[in-house]
Amino acid sequence: MGKHARLALLLLAGTLAHLTAQSAPPVILVKAGRMLDPRTGNVLAPVAVLIKGDKIKEVGTPAQVHAFAGAKTINLGNATLLPGLIDSHTHLLLDVIVPPEAEIRRHSNGEFAPGLLLAVIESPSKRALMGAQLAREDLESGITTVRNLGHSGIDGDTQLRDAINAGGLVGPRILASGRKLITRGEYIQNLNPALGDAILQQEFLPIEGADQARQSVRQNELQNVDVIKVSASESLTVPELAAVVEEAHRQHLKVAVHAIETASIQT
Repeated sequence: MGKHARLALLLLAGTLAHLTAQSAPPVILVKAGRMLDPRTGNVLAPVAVLIKGDKIKEVGTPAQVHAFAGAKTINLGNATLLPGLIDSHTHLLLDVIVPPEAEIRRHSNGEFAPGLLLAVIESPSKRALMGAQLAREDLESGITTVRNLGHSGIDGDTQLRDAINAGGLVGPRILASGRKLITRGEYIQNLNPALGDAILQQEFLPIEGADQARQSVRQNELQNVDVIKVSASESLTVPELAAVVEEAHRQHLKVAVHAIETASIQT
């Protein structure tokens, strides 16, 4: 083998070794005073948790769990470890400025939530940045999974989810719903029609009959959502709700139902 060929092989071997080292998932050993096991309700003390990449590989006492060579060790002293928390109903891309008393009046008198008015005048870029900030705050608070149920524009939550999954942003796992399905009598009933239509197109998908209910589910499915959100107001009929659920299940999607009125809850 010639001198140049041997040099090329050495360079290739070095490059491959460097790439392998870069692609290998990080290994972290976390030690703490105790850990709550939600499956059994027991507390393990002391505890060691071995993490490889984004997966927990082993949990046990420090004597049982040993780190791989080159693993980073984090000693949390007497701290208590909890499993990741789940927020099953959140709106990461909605600027929530509604005080509790205003929210009560809205449900009682059909008033419109100011936060949704802001959704129309705020730029998609601002909402995206706000969503990224809130997602990071959730994760740093111990929330590792969220269901984002509407009020995210056409594809805000699915794009935020994908950016986090790709490693471009820091945040929890997001189950995204896309636009919420509603009847035309909801939310926008007391607004100027021109303003109401703008909000409807950006934030919601309409339900006017069972056929359109199915079509709205399919529109969200095209955005690669993880769950369907439907608002079950008194104006939503049982056949319409059944159509939403049937089409969602046909697409292998679960359904989250916003139900506040007594009749809606009972239905």
